[in-house]
Amino acid sequence: MTPRGLACVVVGLASQLALGQTAPVAAPDDEGAEVLDASPTAPSAPPVLPSESPSPRPFAGAVWTSGHWYWDGGEWRFKPGAWIAPMPGYQFINGFWRQEGHGWQWVSSGWARPGLTVVEIPIDVVNEEVSTAQAPPPVQGEAQSLPPTAGATWAPGYWYWSGHGWAWVEGTWVTPPQQGLVFVSPRWVRRGPSWVFVGGGWATPGSFRIVIPVYRHARIAVRWGHPGYFLHSWHRYPMVHRYDGGRHGPDGGRHWRERGPRHHHPASPAREHRHGEGRRHRR
Repeated sequence: MTPRGLACVVVGLASQLALGQTAPVAAPDDEGAEVLDASPTAPSAPPVLPSESPSPRPFAGAVWTSGHWYWDGGEWRFKPGAWIAPMPGYQFINGFWRQEGHGWQWVSSGWARPGLTVVEIPIDVVNEEVSTAQAPPPVQGEAQSLPPTAGATWAPGYWYWSGHGWAWVEGTWVTPPQQGLVFVSPRWVRRGPSWVFVGGGWATPGSFRIVIPVYRHARIAVRWGHPGYFLHSWHRYPMVHRYDGGRHGPDGGRHWRERGPRHHHPASPAREHRHGEGRRHRR
């Protein structure tokens, strides 16, 4: 595994349909912060990606994020692709697995400025589709502490369905990874006989469509088959925990940097660059 403190590469351009690939590795954790792994690793190469057809676009401008293999500590499992709202001034970059010595390291997906090879905001996008016939319990009362910093937003607590019971996620202060974003709390909505979970995170003003998901419930233990299993498996990693508040909230200035040669694997989403009007080149 690459030593902590090293920066790493990001190469490629992205488009809404076919996205260039980057190769970032997280910078050092802040002093005094909880020790968390910088990037997922695996002992063997991931399987070849299965064919994946995007579902119908849910709304105008929605960006498709490709599915990928992930190592859950015991075996390879596949996380399907999902849609996300576009983030103004950014392009989405798919992640991929890169060989590092005798193992493999995950290179995070995320938002990057158009034309730049720097991923500023590492995220992973999950279509959880969590639902249950049981109505969530009443929201618990919470006492807000003083905000830790100017600009912090209170993210209220909420209930999450683990597959065998309700678990409470405590409220916390969160800080926007970019100025101008607003926080949208997770919620449960009634659809026919079921209650469906709608995730929260950061959105552009005037919109409820999430551009930077926040998975504060990722620490809740769930079993394989639950839609949140991927999040729980990777809850220690930056693309899942980075914007959930607490001791390891956003740093506000940490970036992903370009470094070294890249060794891509067929399990990485395809790399494409546009050349001229409508033409795509795969490599």
